[in-house]
Amino acid sequence: MLNRRDFLKWLSISIITQAGCDFNRASNSGGQVLNLCNWSDYIHPKIIKNFEKQYNVRINYDTFASNEALLAKLQASKNHYDIIVPTSYMLSQLIKLKILNPIDKERISNIKNLNPRFFESKIDYHLKYSVPFSWGTTGIAYNQDAIKTLPIASQIKKFGPDNFDIFFDPGFKGYLTLLDDPRETIGFALKRLGYSYNSIVEAELNKAATDLVQEKPLVMCYTSDQVIIQLASMDSYLSLAFSGDVYQASRQNKNIKYHIPVNGTSIWTDNWCIPHGAINIDLAYKWINYMLDPKIAAMNAVFNGYSTPNDAAIKLMPEDIISDKNYYPTDKMLENCEELVDIGEVIYKYNDLWTKIKCS
Repeated sequence: MLNRRDFLKWLSISIITQAGCDFNRASNSGGQVLNLCNWSDYIHPKIIKNFEKQYNVRINYDTFASNEALLAKLQASKNHYDIIVPTSYMLSQLIKLKILNPIDKERISNIKNLNPRFFESKIDYHLKYSVPFSWGTTGIAYNQDAIKTLPIASQIKKFGPDNFDIFFDPGFKGYLTLLDDPRETIGFALKRLGYSYNSIVEAELNKAATDLVQEKPLVMCYTSDQVIIQLASMDSYLSLAFSGDVYQASRQNKNIKYHIPVNGTSIWTDNWCIPHGAINIDLAYKWINYMLDPKIAAMNAVFNGYSTPNDAAIKLMPEDIISDKNYYPTDKMLENCEELVDIGEVIYKYNDLWTKIKCS
């Protein structure tokens, strides 16, 4: 199983689509084409193939590695996407930039399957511009057997593997990875200090960055692309990781476990959106409605490991998945978690600190 962001390589040899192919050529190949820009390793291959067959269309599947990369594609590319999948905080920016078409919920009969709490989003209240697709948390991934070989094994129970302090234990030197993502990695350092994941207070940001600079000698690498491979192969014993990535790593290595930190962490939602410039809008609505079908949503959630907002789908999923509280957490567990939000121009401060951390 490839990781979420490394799926592009697999797509290049896939029988279902061609990642990154020329949009004009796709449009001239005959028949309708749905131009989809999504995170990699996010859709079950059979789902794409079945949609193509059912509607006699072809899906042109392009990918991006970060929300910032998606924004750059939208601003710089002449390609017209029919569907994009931004995360919550980027969704907020896209709404401000007026890049998205409003969603006509009358054209999405299966929207009724969503959990009502997703209609109450502070970022897009009542889903005016988006339809939730997947959600998850960013937490602690670790190899429960590998850490027993480290000097800190006897100390694990002291603070538990579900506390962000574990990333600062010198016993993990050379065996831990952090996400190559300023919002997530500076965010976890902020949360560890008792601050908000979305802090815009300069002194708090500077303190979090100072801690990360001091921690840097322990870090094997900053990566968002290789987390699954490194955990499964035991190159890393400890990682800051997205919940679904850890689920996929655990398929390859049963010793891989995931915890939502007791400190609280980030919680996010990835969303279906229709951008301005979309050519096949009718087909885009068919896709969204198709993905909200309970059987399809359940199949995809089992495949990609991320939590589904689809209540009807959850009822069809294996008990061992939906009973795992680190993937389907209780309201109590989510009390200390925060959704990443648009922090305005303070993002430049995050980016500046991130450069200094990585270059220190």
